[in-house]
Amino acid sequence: MDTALVAWSSRIENRIQTGEQYWDLACALRQIASALRPQNFLEIGVRLGKTSAMVAATAPEVSIAAFDLWISPYAGVDNPGPDFVRQQLAGVGHTGELVFFSGDSRHTVPQYFAANPDRTFDIVNVDGDHSDEGAWVDLTNVAEYVAAGGYLLFDDLTNPQHTLLPVWRRFQVQYGDRFDFVENLKDHYGTGVARRRY
Repeated sequence: MDTALVAWSSRIENRIQTGEQYWDLACALRQIASALRPQNFLEIGVRLGKTSAMVAATAPEVSIAAFDLWISPYAGVDNPGPDFVRQQLAGVGHTGELVFFSGDSRHTVPQYFAANPDRTFDIVNVDGDHSDEGAWVDLTNVAEYVAAGGYLLFDDLTNPQHTLLPVWRRFQVQYGDRFDFVENLKDHYGTGVARRRY
């Protein structure tokens, strides 16, 4: 089993046993998907498909657009590719459309929306390029395509290996008239959630 997944599972089990409050990106996606029952989901940074599975497990018919470079190893762990992710999602009962877009999201995401300019997504997860510039480009490339009442999630705000909290703060300033924000800077490496206003 993937070492990062083992550590995450152990952390969740510990918090359940102790009764401590906790939420991270995966927890937020599961909760939002349970409440929203999304019709479509876009993810930048797929790797094992853990976060996609959180959405698909509660909304099996959700249509998923999955963007990744499929670099392996990634951050020291395996990144096995689309066939593995497809199997994982099937394992949680996913029956909806699943389309993979391989390559640099700075290019593939704009190409996708150029071909689908009217497409919006109920949930968008940005967890790909962790450089300041790359993360900013990913956020701004998808912001206008989050459906009204939909959610945009951003991970690793406090990860000591990155500097993404200032990127998130910049996004909050620039898009504060279109989104409402909540974040958790305490658990795991920090998660930001933005809800698109109607």
